[in-house]
Amino acid sequence: MSTLNLRPVSSSASLISKPIPSPSLLKPWDFSYNSSPDRKDRNLLIMFHGLGDNKASFFNLAKQLNLPSTAVLSLTALDPIPLMDHPSFSWYQAFDPYFNPLPISSQNPTAPLSKLRKLLETLISPHLGWRLEDIHLFGWGQGGTVALELGIDIGKTPLKTNDEKDNGKRLGSIISICAPLLTHPASPLNVSTPVLYFTRQSPQSAVQQKTVSGIRRGYREVEVVQGGGVGGRKGEDMPRGKEEWYGLMKFWGQVLGKADEGWKGEGEVYEVIQ
Repeated sequence: MSTLNLRPVSSSASLISKPIPSPSLLKPWDFSYNSSPDRKDRNLLIMFHGLGDNKASFFNLAKQLNLPSTAVLSLTALDPIPLMDHPSFSWYQAFDPYFNPLPISSQNPTAPLSKLRKLLETLISPHLGWRLEDIHLFGWGQGGTVALELGIDIGKTPLKTNDEKDNGKRLGSIISICAPLLTHPASPLNVSTPVLYFTRQSPQSAVQQKTVSGIRRGYREVEVVQGGGVGGRKGEDMPRGKEEWYGLMKFWGQVLGKADEGWKGEGEVYEVIQ
């Protein structure tokens, strides 16, 4: 009778952190990266800052959120804005050469999408090992618009993936803070990535109704979270306080993947080896 060779398997073998991306691997992006605090990199949250900002503030925000089993990648947009007091960037052109704001109709939010697609393909490559459905986007203002546009672009033209279970069309989720989808799909696209749209606009306003309608033409599953007024006015401020963050945290609780906690029975787990 042949004998079996056994070796013990750690119950946490599948809970290791993903490789930390190098600047050369994610070139041309300037970024900050942090593995999950519990060292169980099940999800990746990519942060898209607003117009005139950079990666730093949103990196700090993501670390404060402390989402379980979630690594963080905070990006700086590629287009610098000159003559600002601190390093400031835009995701797409928002000013003319004289620094006058461009009308919305003259802005092109799809400008950075090809480089963002390449970034995602690198993240889901064997080098880093992420699955597209485990990658979640969070953006404010311009960053929120770019996140929504990226989800639409992937839904229409899938990414190249080596994972047979991943169709390259669906992200884990997208949260857009006070940011519309500017391309206005003419017909329903039914992109399957779940979306949360946080807004301070009145639900009865024409602007709000047009924005929500546009997002719902692009995405199959859209949740709208209504924020309160700030200083007696409606604005585009980030969520404030537990009440406004509650809807976002509840959404993440539904869409974030749970870490595999390994063997829960008694005793040890062994692997048969030759």
